[in-house]
Amino acid sequence: MKLFYFHAILHYMIIKAIISDLGRVFVDFDHDISCKKVAKLAKCDIEDVYDFIYRHKIDIKLDRGEIAPYQFYRRVKEHFKLKISYKEFALIFSDIFTLITPVYKLYLKLKKKYEIVFLSNTNIIHFETCLKKMPLKKVFRTGVLSYKEGIMKPHPRIYLKAVSLTGFKPEECVYIDDIHEFVDAARLVGLNGIQYRNIGQLKRELTKLGVR
Repeated sequence: MKLFYFHAILHYMIIKAIISDLGRVFVDFDHDISCKKVAKLAKCDIEDVYDFIYRHKIDIKLDRGEIAPYQFYRRVKEHFKLKISYKEFALIFSDIFTLITPVYKLYLKLKKKYEIVFLSNTNIIHFETCLKKMPLKKVFRTGVLSYKEGIMKPHPRIYLKAVSLTGFKPEECVYIDDIHEFVDAARLVGLNGIQYRNIGQLKRELTKLGVR
């Protein structure tokens, strides 16, 4: 019985750091907001904008840092014949995020006991224009951005980069993401993983790992 309790205590002590996705975990977002604004300016259908940016995946090139933000802006501007500045475009393209307050409050509480870093597939326009203005520094000490690394989840190396920032081993970290594929990829490199669905479920899953 004593041995059982010893292992139980050891299990609950193992998690020392939390690595969290941003989009749809810490902040929500809606691409339709920016697509509608561009469509209105271009006098076209919202689906045309969505197809050009997201179905043709030029946003992925931006998220990987393969194209410069101004180059991305020029492509969209020229395709839809927009008459707006880069600054105006950046605001339209990035004004899609809202803070998920329950998760923010939970992380504020947990940061007193755990190292918390973020790991995000995102681009420089979104991060510099909007995400940077979110209360990231109040929760996260640091983080990993795909456009700076030149790779995206689910590449194993980007998870290991985030782990290295915590100063702990993969098995001492838990990774939280809303996308199942990305959680599975984190587990393959040794992290504990939780697929985020809602705040109640997240708290329950963290409690199972001894994080409270």
